[in-house]
Amino acid sequence: TLHPADPVLGSRLTLQLERATPTVTLTWRTSPDASALMWLDPAQTAGTRPFLLSQCQAIHARSIAPLQDTPAARIRYDARLRVPDGLTAVMSAAPGVARDGWLAFAMPQPIPPYLLAFAVGDLASRDLGPRTRVWAEPATLEAAAWEFADAESMLETAESLFGPYAWDRYDFVVLPPSFPLGGMENPRMTFLTPTLLAGDRSLVGVLAHELAHSWTGNLVTNATNEDFWLNEGWTVWAERRIVEVLYGEEEARQQCVLGRLGLEAVMEARTRGGRRTALVYDQAGLDPDAEFSRVPYEKGFLLVTALERAVGRPRFDAFVADYIATFRFRSISTATFLDFVRERLPDAGVDLDAWTTEDGLPADAPTFRSERLEALERIAREGGDLTEARTTTEKLWVLARLPSSVDAREAAGQLGIDALSNAELRASWLALAVRTGARGLEDQLRGFLDTVGRTKLLEPVYAAMVARDDLLPLARELYAANAPRLHGSTRLKLKALGL
Repeated sequence: TLHPADPVLGSRLTLQLERATPTVTLTWRTSPDASALMWLDPAQTAGTRPFLLSQCQAIHARSIAPLQDTPAARIRYDARLRVPDGLTAVMSAAPGVARDGWLAFAMPQPIPPYLLAFAVGDLASRDLGPRTRVWAEPATLEAAAWEFADAESMLETAESLFGPYAWDRYDFVVLPPSFPLGGMENPRMTFLTPTLLAGDRSLVGVLAHELAHSWTGNLVTNATNEDFWLNEGWTVWAERRIVEVLYGEEEARQQCVLGRLGLEAVMEARTRGGRRTALVYDQAGLDPDAEFSRVPYEKGFLLVTALERAVGRPRFDAFVADYIATFRFRSISTATFLDFVRERLPDAGVDLDAWTTEDGLPADAPTFRSERLEALERIAREGGDLTEARTTTEKLWVLARLPSSVDAREAAGQLGIDALSNAELRASWLALAVRTGARGLEDQLRGFLDTVGRTKLLEPVYAAMVARDDLLPLARELYAANAPRLHGSTRLKLKALGL
């Protein structure tokens, strides 16, 4: 029985099975309008050929396959994709035989359905190491291969911290600009935004985050979307451990400071809007795309860090190894995790219930300090020389701490914004310039918003424009023109701003 459609969840399919039924075969046809699919015209790519990509998280796998679309129901799958001549397909699975225009793939390990993923387009590849390969459109491949040249050493670092890599290969594809996320941790084929191609390897931390998901998220998975922090809080912690090894303690510390600053801003905004900031709360009837925020990432990271600090790093690292081994290829709830902590770390002294079920942050939540960032904040507040900010993290911090009286264009010159191909810095600066009342920004805003599809970068710029009466019409014009190329989850976030 196919039940009436729910506006968020879709149509439930119920099968009445005889006890002796060994298998069930479902035949179905999906729609080009499936919410998981993005169809891109050649003009929306770096080349001259059309492109197709999927994005199934959080609950869009159901739009392309009749399955139990919950992370609690792990799946193995075999698939065949029919690919037009001249195009190539990649998938979150091991490639098999190509025959008569069909490409075969197999995923032998059980994964949550949201990790079902594929992309089809004019793609080329380059090996970066014995287990790592980058895919991209030919016009982008050289830049992508240079940007992510250290992927193999990053994989080796992650293994030294979290144990053997379980997915055979770590390949990734740099997608056209309409892709809504910084990255998506699809096993064997991570999806990445081209906004990471800064030309100076300053944004490869996103790759560290997606790689870390190979242990925290893909190997041990949240059982429901209400447990999303188990994926993302753990992975932010793991990402920063990788960053600490590869780029030093100070860079990791600065990222912690910047992360906490961003968390406090998000929590304040959600509280002001009457929305929850607990790690776990009832989301019945809510669209998980609409509920998405940085809270599970950064507040979840703080909880993991609180546990680490409570028992010390050596003991906590042993706990992490035990945690991953115990729940390998399983999906678990927050309750299961908390029981595991109480059993393995009974003397940790962390109020787990308060951390997970209460809004806000506990009074004893971990804090971080960087003398370097404190010095840069003084410079920013006192109108000093902003060229002292050298790294992307330092420049993002300065942009976040500049007073509202700042001359945004002068700040851009000192920080070298225009000389860099760094989309994160560009987005932060544009939002600052709009907020501080800068004029004559129309061409820069149009150039940015017409070419970027990443929600994280679009949201603050549009939000700043919506708050200015003189830029609200332009914001609505640009959103209307670009909405067809944006992912549904991105449109949902931007519509909530009043566009």
